[in-house]
Amino acid sequence: MSKGKLQRLDLSHDAMTTTFSAAVFHSDPRYAGQAVREAFAELDRIEERLTKFSDNSDIGRINRLPAGESVLVYPDTYDCLRVALRMQRATGGVFDVAYASARLPKPGPRIALEPRRPAVRVLADGTKLDLGAIGKGFALDRMAALLKEWGIRSALLCASTSSLLAMAPPPDEPGWRISFGPDGAKRVAWLANVSLSGSGTAVKGRHIYDPRTGKPAEGNHRAWAAAPTAAVSDALSTAFMILSEQEIRDCCRRLPKVSAFVQKTEASPLTVITDRLGSRDSR
Repeated sequence: MSKGKLQRLDLSHDAMTTTFSAAVFHSDPRYAGQAVREAFAELDRIEERLTKFSDNSDIGRINRLPAGESVLVYPDTYDCLRVALRMQRATGGVFDVAYASARLPKPGPRIALEPRRPAVRVLADGTKLDLGAIGKGFALDRMAALLKEWGIRSALLCASTSSLLAMAPPPDEPGWRISFGPDGAKRVAWLANVSLSGSGTAVKGRHIYDPRTGKPAEGNHRAWAAAPTAAVSDALSTAFMILSEQEIRDCCRRLPKVSAFVQKTEASPLTVITDRLGSRDSR
């Protein structure tokens, strides 16, 4: 393999109803292309396991189970649900991949993970899981892990513009330069070994439900979360759409490596709740 000057390669792939992209630096673009295409193949495999739209997926099989029954799942599914349940606890139940069954009379977690094997047990009839608020981030984490196995260190992986996972920075740069926030008042951050995710109402309207009420969230207009992994930042950006500023601050105390930013209304400036990115106004 050539060890010459690092060159940039950009590739994209459609999955999970969006476009994923990868920007990587490597001395051998052909080798890097093989690695990225294998990462996209891993993305497709994860989508097959996590989608709710297939009866044969892990989530499809879980969603058909009655209370008290369990089913073996792929380790990927088990690991993604483990992160989801951890985020449910960290957000006081506001992040809930079973939000579609929020109107059920029994509150609290509706699934449990068996400790000695990759199996999921359903705790309440009518449980419906939807990993749309964490699946893309989880896939980015797995793609990054695969690229590292191939020796790719410098990369920026994106699920459209909603979730970004920055690995090591480009040559001679402090990080991957990104901007986020309200139009006309963006903040700039240089990302390295961190993920940033955003959620909002601009594209899909008020599509995020508050599991405490079973109704569309009436909290923030847009929210961003930065965290060490994309699955966590993905989940938290959704939760931050629902939580109050004080609740977000309390959540960040429980998760000390997390940053939080919200835009309360369409006309509001960006509110910086916790900034561990060192971001700044672009003006």
